[in-house]
Amino acid sequence: MPPVADRRPHIAVVGSGIAGLRAADALLKREVDARIVVFGDEPHRTYNRPGLTKKRYPLSDALESTIAEDVRVKGAENDAVTWRLGTGVRSADLSGRTLRLSTGETFEYDALVIAAGVRPRTAFGDGGECALHTHRTLRGLGDARYVHQRLQASEKVTITGAGFVACELASLAKEYGCEVLMLEALRRGPFESLLGERLATALGRRLVQHGITFLTGDSARELLCAAEPSHAEPPPDRSLSDQSLSDRSLFIEAIGSVPNVEWLDGNGLDLSDGVRVDAYMRVSPWDNVFAAGDVARYPDPWTAGSLTRREFWKNAIDTGDLAGRSLASSLGYGSVTSPIGYFPSMSTEVLGLRIQIAGDPRASDAMEVVCGDPDEPEQGVLVAYLREGTAVGAAYLDKGARYNSAYIKLLRSLRER
Repeated sequence: MPPVADRRPHIAVVGSGIAGLRAADALLKREVDARIVVFGDEPHRTYNRPGLTKKRYPLSDALESTIAEDVRVKGAENDAVTWRLGTGVRSADLSGRTLRLSTGETFEYDALVIAAGVRPRTAFGDGGECALHTHRTLRGLGDARYVHQRLQASEKVTITGAGFVACELASLAKEYGCEVLMLEALRRGPFESLLGERLATALGRRLVQHGITFLTGDSARELLCAAEPSHAEPPPDRSLSDQSLSDRSLFIEAIGSVPNVEWLDGNGLDLSDGVRVDAYMRVSPWDNVFAAGDVARYPDPWTAGSLTRREFWKNAIDTGDLAGRSLASSLGYGSVTSPIGYFPSMSTEVLGLRIQIAGDPRASDAMEVVCGDPDEPEQGVLVAYLREGTAVGAAYLDKGARYNSAYIKLLRSLRER
């Protein structure tokens, strides 16, 4: 007898990161009787991307596998889930419910979760070159292996940008014993768009105090490579402590990210900054298509319902879970009573200083110091960000836990607002 056809619904999850994993987990928890297929460009199972810049690794011929094992995230361990690793999705026909894969295959689905994430923004294209350097980015495990190997050699490093990845990389490079130059042409200091000018300036001074050359504005622009990769000759030397950038051996770009949405072109979607979804992560007008994680732009209760796309670990977990539950509900498995209620929070550690941010400081019109001195973050500082007199965000910087109880109290008031 011929094999019996599998008549269960086919659910495609495009993206094997944490948002895709949590969507698959949510479907399994609802006991959805379906065939779930997770597609991922990388050959690795889900892992903690923020962990790639958090710690040093010993020199090893198996560095990539060592890092992979250290940052792996477990989940969706079920025979109902098929992992198509190393298989990307090149295009989608949402009306026809088909995906064109990197292998040339066509995959037919009944429901779709878009969790394709983001890729690093670059000035010269991935792996591009200017007149002086090959530019690198850090997004995946292969990038991490390369960068860690170069840092282990204590090479001279230039990092463009002053956000989370840039600052964590600079901190890591100093741990490895590298000479570090950071260039930030657009802002006065790290995390300025979140923390404001005063704290950002103080953090910039702290980088310098720890031996990092940190240049901003015109000083940074003068040292950046020529804007066109096609220059035949290097630009004139630009001095930096009697050196030019030509002797910098590792040049890393950490200047933001770009949502992976090109494969969705031609479907009439709003892809202006990620994939637009409703408060239940549904992609209108399709009732069988959902999006989650870094790529999803949703009505954010923290910004009075304005559309927001957030690139933080907890956001990927929460939106992935909601997308999975909403999809399950669309198939008749339970109901979803609450829309997205993600409480924005993130943290990092740079050169021994822990930085915690909650709420949405960018929505504020004033900053109020609760404890400490913003000009001395080493000694601890807690600030509240206000909009029309009401707290909408908080930031706590400290090497210890001096003001932890005050921070917890402020978080409680933010959650209850």
